[in-house]
Amino acid sequence: MSQAETDSGLLQTEVDSLFVPVKNHRLLVPAAGVAEVVQQIDCEPAATGPGWLLGWMEWRLQRIPLISFERLGGAVTAPEDGGMALVLHTMTATEQFRFYALQIQGFPHLMRVTPADLMQEMGSEHHPFSLMAVAMDSLQALIPDFEQLEAYVSQHLSD
Repeated sequence: MSQAETDSGLLQTEVDSLFVPVKNHRLLVPAAGVAEVVQQIDCEPAATGPGWLLGWMEWRLQRIPLISFERLGGAVTAPEDGGMALVLHTMTATEQFRFYALQIQGFPHLMRVTPADLMQEMGSEHHPFSLMAVAMDSLQALIPDFEQLEAYVSQHLSD
């Protein structure tokens, strides 16, 4: 560790992250939170429930919710046929589910990211379930607020 890193109190740690394409955005997700990328979704459509709940997936003998990140943000988009799913570990304590899936539109790209690599995008649109919009090189992405997202989903799935 260099003297400058010790003096500033900041460690320049790399985080394995995924740039994940969703319909109108890219998400920047820590790879440690990802359980699996599912290429073919076998989903039972939700008969009732909020519009962002696309249905229920059978995944590793578990029934998990499939969620549209765009619809969580208020977009009125139709689900994409042939979409993929990003299965995530819950990062908060919830009794309803230990995993959930976000519908994605292509393969995520693995990148090693340090805080110094990212620049906050001030002028980009805000999503209610994102912590911030960032840019790295020519890529722009939203960093999801998983704590808020999971609390919201858990509350609405328990009704």
